[in-house]
Amino acid sequence: MTEKIELYQQTGLKAVRYQVGYQQPDGGYIWEGYADDAYHKQPYSWGIAGYVESAHRLLTWVKSNTLQPDGQLEAYKGDVYKLSWFFQGAHRLGRFDVSYPVMSFLLSCQAPCGGFPHFPGDEFLRSLATCWMGVSALYFGRLDVAQAAAEWAISVLEQQPDESKFYFRTTRYGKLVTPDMDPNALCIDTTKPKQDYWEVGLPLQLMCRLYQATGNGRYLDLAKRFFEFKLRCYEDAFTFVGSGKSSLGAALYYLSSGDERAREAAYTFADFLVETQYPEGGWRDENEPDTLLIYIDHAAEFNVWLQEISATLSAAEMRWAGG
Repeated sequence: MTEKIELYQQTGLKAVRYQVGYQQPDGGYIWEGYADDAYHKQPYSWGIAGYVESAHRLLTWVKSNTLQPDGQLEAYKGDVYKLSWFFQGAHRLGRFDVSYPVMSFLLSCQAPCGGFPHFPGDEFLRSLATCWMGVSALYFGRLDVAQAAAEWAISVLEQQPDESKFYFRTTRYGKLVTPDMDPNALCIDTTKPKQDYWEVGLPLQLMCRLYQATGNGRYLDLAKRFFEFKLRCYEDAFTFVGSGKSSLGAALYYLSSGDERAREAAYTFADFLVETQYPEGGWRDENEPDTLLIYIDHAAEFNVWLQEISATLSAAEMRWAGG
């Protein structure tokens, strides 16, 4: 599988070269006609691919131009999910001058039940924000915050009323939001394609990371339950632009468990990215807007999954060689 791993890495590097081509002379990533809140994935994406200088230039620009006194980034409106992306990229690069202030703000958003809202003023808490922030807390050494986020995610799993669906929001007190409470309750429906697979993919990642951090087998057992749900999803479960978070989760689960189904899932998604990358380096699903933002955002995120999945699969193959 060495050739495949190298292909995945090169596909990711092509995506990074595409992104870096739009970095501005001052190091920033905002220009006329482009979004003013779409550079949060770049530090992680560029750093993991070896484009460290470009990433540092961007982080320096952020510190000088968009970092607010309370740790928010201008124009992001307190978006916990996006700020978690930014935190992880900055922290991995040792840019504590920006990662510490951002984390200070993020920590202030946790509800007493352990969950996080997508935006600070939201009525409900959400898996996307909670579990990505849980992973961020592990990078920051706040095991207590990560474990509280995980307990929220476990509660979400335990409250599911229908095994064919995964409802992924709760009240601020931790009660699952289902159609009984809200006719427009959001969920992943296993009978339909192109679902919000990231909402189950990030709990899977969080459980795997907590197992790594603590050695507590309970987290690995729970990772299996989230993975088993993903296997019940529609046939595009690991071949959709929204499948990346659960695919890295699958790779992490394979690393810890040796489950061959998880190995296959991770390879399937990485193959999908190789096959669907646009010539210039980005990606876009046929149902998404044909705008530069989509191509660049996917290029930033998918490089991360390609590099992380490649490294994790390589480590897992060494661990489980020979069965």
